[in-house]
Amino acid sequence: MRAKRDIFLNFSRLFVGFLFIFSGLIKVNDVYGFSYKLEEYFEVFSKHTGWPFHEIFGPWSLGLAGFIAVAETGLALFLLLGYLRHFTAWSLLLMIVFFTFLTAYSAITKAVSDCGCFGDAIKLTPWQSFAKDVVLLGLIGYIFLKREELEAWLPQPWQIMSAWGGVGLIAGLTIYFYLYLPAIDFLPYKVGKNLRQALTPGPTGTPELTDYLPLAQSECAVDELSGKALVLVAKDLSRLEEAEINAWRRLLKDLPKSIKVVGITASPSSVRNTWPQAKGIPVCFAAQDQTVLKAILRASAGALYLEDGVIRAKWGWRQLPEGRAFPF
Repeated sequence: MRAKRDIFLNFSRLFVGFLFIFSGLIKVNDVYGFSYKLEEYFEVFSKHTGWPFHEIFGPWSLGLAGFIAVAETGLALFLLLGYLRHFTAWSLLLMIVFFTFLTAYSAITKAVSDCGCFGDAIKLTPWQSFAKDVVLLGLIGYIFLKREELEAWLPQPWQIMSAWGGVGLIAGLTIYFYLYLPAIDFLPYKVGKNLRQALTPGPTGTPELTDYLPLAQSECAVDELSGKALVLVAKDLSRLEEAEINAWRRLLKDLPKSIKVVGITASPSSVRNTWPQAKGIPVCFAAQDQTVLKAILRASAGALYLEDGVIRAKWGWRQLPEGRAFPF
């Protein structure tokens, strides 16, 4: 009987550990995307309870997203190593109880369409997410009850070095992907995507992308879906820092004349009409929904390069090339 319980404990330990590492690394890879999901939860809680969740926690959503991503992945590593057994078991139990509450709330109220557990890599319905968390709650509950039997799989010095070295590496990757773009892009506007094809109605009569506004139909009247086009992207022009604007200036200086340049932003028309001239960015900015901008680029500012509607490159503002060295 004891051997059977030990087998189940080891199974639970491995299953929970590797699943949390997988889930955590997806959040680490796209910490901006996870922060958007947290903002969505805060907005829903504020609306349903009348309490100022979004006002209090919204400004901290990016920091919270990074902390949760590192904590989830780090605790999974601790569990697999058998390091800090009591702390790890208690932390995992509290975390899964919280996650189970969130997914149950989403499933019952239908307020959030996707929990964001696996980012844009794997989409789960609210009830699928809740079922997953119920299973994990059972497994982690068993681990919690049997926490005294969790064995360390490495000698103590190696265990400590592996545990905290792993946490340091995870934290470093989180910061890197915050500063730059995700290493693996699961977004609908990833490199290689044919926007022209995705915006054309298919056999069902509905295009794959329904929210994106082609810029030929905007006040800029620039067809970015034909020829060579550079699209500057910014959620809010008025909030851009000088470093971000300078990155655009270096990109536009000596840019090949064969490339059409246009911009997209969620800023109001009053800003779109005055900001480019005031900042020395001679580009027409068209209106685009903020949700679309978040799906296009996980950065406050950057650019897309398209050839005949196909996204050939995507840069956050820190990665933008200089116009004279434009790689295409």
